[in-house]
Amino acid sequence: MAIWPFRRSRAESDAARLLGAVTAASRNPALFGAGRVHDTLEGRFELMTLHAALALMRLQREPALEPLAQAFTDRLFRQFDAGLREAGVGDTSVPKRMRRMAGDFYGRLRAYADALSETGNGALADALARNVLGGHAPDFARELANYARTAAAAQAAAPVEALMGADGWPPLES
Repeated sequence: MAIWPFRRSRAESDAARLLGAVTAASRNPALFGAGRVHDTLEGRFELMTLHAALALMRLQREPALEPLAQAFTDRLFRQFDAGLREAGVGDTSVPKRMRRMAGDFYGRLRAYADALSETGNGALADALARNVLGGHAPDFARELANYARTAAAAQAAAPVEALMGADGWPPLES
């Protein structure tokens, strides 16, 4: 007998699967290391933001996927909140940090979407260098821009279900 009598919605279960795939893609060891993204709380946030932005851009292409996009975003921010708490951020500081993270996230989503709409990777590499890499790895910023553009193109051509598995996230090509 189930204690909770309600079944989770399809959007909720798909959002959980999508968040798992986004998390796995953003934790790819090839993204971290010397001359790449620093393996810090900030570096992990930036990679989660990049991958979540790619997922949301794909979801936003189909208005019928709005419930999934909202459920995914809600889960993503609950994961950010939990990460702050696990990192030892005090309960009174979490809301302030979450507001700042939300602003950063939506600013980056806009910047990456705008850059991906342009021809070439110059604007995208600049945005990634500034946001993800703090200006310290311009060569990797170009590589990361190529990766993001390849992922966005593959995801645009694939059914949304592909995002929910490893196949929806192309490998980082060096």
